[in-house]
Amino acid sequence: MKLIELSANQKSFKNIRFNQNGLTLIVGDSSLDRQEGSSNGVGKTLALKLVHHCLGATLDKKLKAGVHDWIFSLEFCINGTDHLIERSADGKKLALDEKTISHKKLLEWLNASGVFRLDPELPGLTFRSLITRFGRRHLKDCVDPIATYKESDFDGLLRSLYLLGADCQLVSAKKEHKNRIDELKKNLKSWDTDHVLRDMFRAGSQPKVRADWLDKEIPRIKADLSRFRVAEDYRAIELEAGELTRELREIEKQIAIVKFQVDGINKSLENQPDLRKDELLELYEGLQEVFRPEMLAHFDAVENFHNSLSFNRKTRLESDKVRLNTQMRELDGKRNKVGEKRDQLLATLQGKRALDEYAALAKQLARHEGERERLGEYLEFANTLQKQVQGIKEKMVVEDREAATYADSTPLSQADKNFSALAELLYPRSPAGIILEANPGLNQLRYNLAVEIEGDDSDGINAARVICFDWGLLFNGANHNCGFLWHDNRLFAHMDPKPRAAWFANVLATATVNGKQYIASLNTENYEAMKEYLVDAEWCGLQDSVVVTLRGDKPENKLLGVQFGR
Repeated sequence: MKLIELSANQKSFKNIRFNQNGLTLIVGDSSLDRQEGSSNGVGKTLALKLVHHCLGATLDKKLKAGVHDWIFSLEFCINGTDHLIERSADGKKLALDEKTISHKKLLEWLNASGVFRLDPELPGLTFRSLITRFGRRHLKDCVDPIATYKESDFDGLLRSLYLLGADCQLVSAKKEHKNRIDELKKNLKSWDTDHVLRDMFRAGSQPKVRADWLDKEIPRIKADLSRFRVAEDYRAIELEAGELTRELREIEKQIAIVKFQVDGINKSLENQPDLRKDELLELYEGLQEVFRPEMLAHFDAVENFHNSLSFNRKTRLESDKVRLNTQMRELDGKRNKVGEKRDQLLATLQGKRALDEYAALAKQLARHEGERERLGEYLEFANTLQKQVQGIKEKMVVEDREAATYADSTPLSQADKNFSALAELLYPRSPAGIILEANPGLNQLRYNLAVEIEGDDSDGINAARVICFDWGLLFNGANHNCGFLWHDNRLFAHMDPKPRAAWFANVLATATVNGKQYIASLNTENYEAMKEYLVDAEWCGLQDSVVVTLRGDKPENKLLGVQFGR
């Protein structure tokens, strides 16, 4: 695939006709006298974005907002056949070879166009994902040679190795294995939402321990239920027996009171005997000195009175005792009747239990059985998943050994030599190379791919890493038929003039000879700063390669011919 011309349906647009072989330069200048304007924002990077726009890239919001009704056209050649894509800035109009086509169909056509040989067994290989390495349009595309803007480490590794011609089956397999392991773990983790397991884990229990306990508890409850004799009126009988028990206790309390009273009478009869006659005489004789004799004359009368009092008291106590004993017998009879009735009721409940107790026990059994079933499913599922995970890990170990063997065979040795030679041109005596090592970690990356030039923490040397790597893909890469490579000014901005001049001298010497198309954009300062490091023939070749000069002094001198953006 080679680019022929980028144009638009507006006369103010500066059409870009690409040199079919060798170098094509787009130069950005401030103004003719270098006193006004700036070379920034003149359209150098925009030209590359417009090429991607025509080749099916996601719509650029600024382009859509600024010139939504403009139609841009890209003419290009694939395997000797010319094609034309026309696309409006807002994406509403799209045509391939003057026939309207949907964006989806255009991408399908590009995938099948033969620019890239897309292996259907490898994930994420599309025209759009690979063409980015032949025209890095975003600033973040230029930071790392392996992974471009919004690309995962895996995608960057797979696509880079694919274009380098390395075997990628093991690369793809490891991601599949890791994704499968993550999926299995996610499936197992989904059980965290199960209320049975959630409550169990919250209580600090382990599923296996809980399951073993339930295996013992469930048979015990079943046996208890099998022996269960239900009395449907159990609670009513139990309540009636309770009332009789309370009545029995009240009777016993009354009996105790009566008994206490009888015991008091018995003690009174025993502890208070009548006074004897001789004791009364002694008492009265002692009183003769105090009272007059006539006061003591009636001793016999007093004795008779005392005897009558004692007799009357004893008679009363005996009468009370008889009454209380009668009351006690009645209470005792009543107690026997109540007790007998209560015992008969309790006898009917012997060996039986209430229906609600049975229901509660049955409910507990159902709950335990449900929990055991869920635990069984979880444990079986977890065991199955664990076996699957273990099987995948074992397969990964085998493939890790294969990957290590493959990496030790230095499959990228030629790419490494080519890269090192290019790096030597730009930064002599600086160690550089492409290194491929097996990555045995439990992750998606089968290999660690490093593209190194010593000192690449410098912006200029880091840009050289990207430039040299892309050049290697263009000239010595695999699985593509892309005949052009585009490098924007941002990749040359931080390089010193000498290595930049060395690079373009290499381009002039090799691109045309090999039938490749190299497109670069430079601002005037970076362009002219190389002159002192180039021989006359090289400088002339550089000048002859300039197809358009864009200036920032006036809108009409910029790529679109109108003010665009800020």
